[in-house]
Amino acid sequence: MKQSIITYYLSQLMLGALFLCLFQTSLLGQLWGDELDSLDQLQLEQREVLKATPPIQERVDGKINEHRLLMLSYEWWELPTNIEQTRIEKALDSRYKSYNTTLENSEWRNKRGTFYRSNNKISPKQNLTVMGWHPYWKGDTYKTYNYRLLTHIAYYGYEINPFTGGYSSFEAIEEFLNNDLIMTAHLDTCKVLLTVSNRGYTNNEVFFTSEPDVQRNLIDSLKSILLQSGADGIDLNFEEVPITQKANFMKFVKELSFAIREDNNDYIISMSVPLYDKDNVYDLPQLKPWIDLFVINSFNFHIKPTELREGPLSPLTAEDASIRGTVCLYELYTTLDELLAVPYSITSVVLEHDEVYESRLRDSLNYYIQRTYQNLEYEPFDITDILNTIKITKDLDGRPLWQHPQINRLLRKTNCVGMLSQYYKATKDNEEVGFFIFKPKRDTLIFKELDLFNNIAIQAEVDSQQMDLTKMVELFKAKIGYDHIGSLVLGLPYHGAVWYKDRSGNKDFEGYMPYSEVLRLAEQGRASVNYDKATHSMEATLRDTLGGVYKIYFDNSTSLGRKFDFAVDQGLGGVGLWALGADYAHTDLWSTIEQSFVIRRIWNEEKGKYTRVTIDKENKINYTIQYLLKRFSHLIFATLFLITIFICISFCFSVLDWKVRDVLFYSGAFRIFYLVVFTIVLLVVGNWLGWFQNRMITFAIGTGLGLLLTWVASNLVESKHKELP
Repeated sequence: MKQSIITYYLSQLMLGALFLCLFQTSLLGQLWGDELDSLDQLQLEQREVLKATPPIQERVDGKINEHRLLMLSYEWWELPTNIEQTRIEKALDSRYKSYNTTLENSEWRNKRGTFYRSNNKISPKQNLTVMGWHPYWKGDTYKTYNYRLLTHIAYYGYEINPFTGGYSSFEAIEEFLNNDLIMTAHLDTCKVLLTVSNRGYTNNEVFFTSEPDVQRNLIDSLKSILLQSGADGIDLNFEEVPITQKANFMKFVKELSFAIREDNNDYIISMSVPLYDKDNVYDLPQLKPWIDLFVINSFNFHIKPTELREGPLSPLTAEDASIRGTVCLYELYTTLDELLAVPYSITSVVLEHDEVYESRLRDSLNYYIQRTYQNLEYEPFDITDILNTIKITKDLDGRPLWQHPQINRLLRKTNCVGMLSQYYKATKDNEEVGFFIFKPKRDTLIFKELDLFNNIAIQAEVDSQQMDLTKMVELFKAKIGYDHIGSLVLGLPYHGAVWYKDRSGNKDFEGYMPYSEVLRLAEQGRASVNYDKATHSMEATLRDTLGGVYKIYFDNSTSLGRKFDFAVDQGLGGVGLWALGADYAHTDLWSTIEQSFVIRRIWNEEKGKYTRVTIDKENKINYTIQYLLKRFSHLIFATLFLITIFICISFCFSVLDWKVRDVLFYSGAFRIFYLVVFTIVLLVVGNWLGWFQNRMITFAIGTGLGLLLTWVASNLVESKHKELP
């Protein structure tokens, strides 16, 4: 009995354990596997509901397939999506409008510019191009430009109405005709161009498919404006020309070049060309006979063929930037006491006094140093070493020696130009080049903005796959031919591109900001500024009250100076700057141009000495011959026509002699030659007079028929000749 009870409870316990295991397995299955099955089942049920109504399902499947096909086509053909196309159009269009971003303060618009005074001048013998654009909305800021440091200035103002060929902004052209820009520029031998702009795929499609009178109207309008204003040429800015209109575009450029040079053969024609042109619409070898300068839009690296991408506007990649240290320099015009007060090392000092004053100052400072420290080692005849010594040395009271009343009195009276420096270590350890005896040279960056020098940070993250100025210039050199690289002008930005990222991480392009406005943010301490050595560009970052981050990519005098030198080293014709007129109270750009193109000396192999930067003059013999043939075509035609008439008359008189007739017409070869010439002349004249619709086909058929008739006629003449006694 007791054993049966024990057996009963054991069996109940085993059943309970088995039930518990089954229950747990079922519960786990519901939590994991069965839950997934239930989700799949739910999706299948939802699909079944959709399939229950075939029209809805077909429309859904159609939309999905259409979207997939669209995405694949964008990827295969390297086309931007609709959203990216809208952003690209915004980036392209906003460049040609007055600056307007959420960060701007209207106060900078009311500031007057400061004129950069210099006696230096770019010589015409240098054959160099330094071009700047003056947008019409900048008003009279052209009065602050130093035209001695410019060779060309382009007035951006003729925006084409594609339906008529006229201009869209009457005020812009009226100002161009009546202001003092041209006269002021000509005083310093700076040439003035009128920028003619037609932007956008649709506008170019309309313009090149319109009636011929539209293009003729544009040409006549430009000729009239050039004659009235006294300008020196035009600057063509046709963006996004469709591949279907390439032939019309080429024909228009040729006709425009011929037409405006009928009045003045010295007129200059420049053209802006895009960075990316996969369809080769802007065929440089075909255009170079008619265009003097090709300005590469090198400020559009953020505008890719398929998207708008955050990054520098004109990167110049330095492969070893991350393993090289950096020395930042700043030239300060001040007195010696203020120079010693700054917390930076002094690299060099130049006193703005005569040699006698400098000698007395050295003797006085040496007296005070040696009276305080008799055995101090320094260079007593080097003013820079003397100043660094009294800067780091303290007197008996524990204060810096330069603050001693008697010494400070001398320093306050002395004006100087001091070069300040601060050193930044390489961003990466120098392990890769550890086998060198000496470490790589340090990069030297010269700043002309004290606010940037005080707050600058150095970064150098190299992206070797990034498209940059070096790769782009090589492509354009190969495209136009290495014998014509003097026609290429490197277009560079003098503004910043503003990007905004909100708290959710969404990025959007805000627009463009002038250089002076970026400096204002740095002066107020609102923006932190980095110099990117890897791309030789500047980045400013600031945050708003909502947690969003603004990032501004721009170029200053330091980065532009590097790119100026790059253009010279590559043998290009020069540089262009978009745009002037927004650097109020700042003259950094002009001093950089002066340093790079006037003061800088390069070794001249032919002369065997250092000379100014000089560009080889472009050979235009091909264009000159075609232009002369075009210009004097009527005279040439009349001359040839008269010669032909006299030849025909002479021929008619000569055939009156039977001996001549026998020689000319007896030979079968002569008869065939005459008939072939007659047939070809007839077809050519017919084509020229428009007798045939399809000229090539008509010409081929006519030539074949002429040869056939000639052969038949020749056989008939031969047979008749044999029948004669």
